[in-house]
Amino acid sequence: MSENKKRPKPIPPKQKKPKKEYSLFNWLNRFLPLDKVFGEKIPGQEERVPVKYFYYFGWVVILLVVYERIGFESESYVRESIKLKKEVDDLRAEYTSIHAEYMKGKRQSVVIDKMKEAGLEENLTPPKKIIIRKEE
Repeated sequence: MSENKKRPKPIPPKQKKPKKEYSLFNWLNRFLPLDKVFGEKIPGQEERVPVKYFYYFGWVVILLVVYERIGFESESYVRESIKLKKEVDDLRAEYTSIHAEYMKGKRQSVVIDKMKEAGLEENLTPPKKIIIRKEE
């Protein structure tokens, strides 16, 4: 019985499609000739840097850019704070001078001089106190 039956052919395993490698180095290599600097070490061309170091190099470059940006921002904050501090000092000096003039204008002698110009005179007699007693 088994001689008469044909065995089914085994299904061949599906061949996997090769994945397209999209790495940063391959993408940059399209635009920049990085193969001359980065590449696998070949005997006789030991001056090349291996590709595995490219990612570390990129990371260091990114950190340097961030560091410079932070430094620039901190310098601009310092410049802005110095400018604001000068403005606050100017406003404080202006407030002090205006307040001193106001307090000087409240003195009795200054008020009397202003009232004489308006035609009013100072009353030199002291006021009299009126006392009303209730009769019980």
